[in-house]
Amino acid sequence: MGGHSCLDAEKMNIEAYDDLGARCRMLGHAVPFSYCRQVADGLPCRLVLDCWHEKFAVAQFIQEHYTAEQIEVFMSPGKAKVASLVDLIEQAKRRAGQGSP
Repeated sequence: MGGHSCLDAEKMNIEAYDDLGARCRMLGHAVPFSYCRQVADGLPCRLVLDCWHEKFAVAQFIQEHYTAEQIEVFMSPGKAKVASLVDLIEQAKRRAGQGSP
């Protein structure tokens, strides 16, 4: 029974892999896992499984530490850059139009 509580303690330690490093495909340089697990508003990067699967059992880590809803949020593809830019342009046009007489 003592071993079980030890496993629970390991499972609860979300910072266990924080000091591991890997090259970030989006930033182009090395980053610690601590960055990758909280970069998206406190949730992991959507590429976390791709980038870390060779370093440790990242899929198991994700399942143990995040709810299905959280996983769905951070694993969903983000808006395409072009769509984001179009949205920003439209917002700027609306703001500019509101300031006109």
